[in-house]
Amino acid sequence: MELKELIRGAHHLIEAKDKKRITQEDMARRIGVGHRTYLEYQRGTNAPLAMKSLLNLLNMLDDVEIVKVVREWNSSNKANS
Repeated sequence: MELKELIRGAHHLIEAKDKKRITQEDMARRIGVGHRTYLEYQRGTNAPLAMKSLLNLLNMLDDVEIVKVVREWNSSNKANS
């Protein structure tokens, strides 16, 4: 599966969770990138190496460990806001 497919899939899952349509511009704002950058991610014209590396790292963990990493990231972001 290509990175762009993962991004699109995650976008759709978040829309389903929020029970509303989320524009690319709104999603870009949510994840802290520019609208054009997010659009390029979805098109597959820009695939950041860091994102690929992170997904490869997460793939080496089991589900519980992945959740722990994501929750720590979330807590850190909230503390820095």
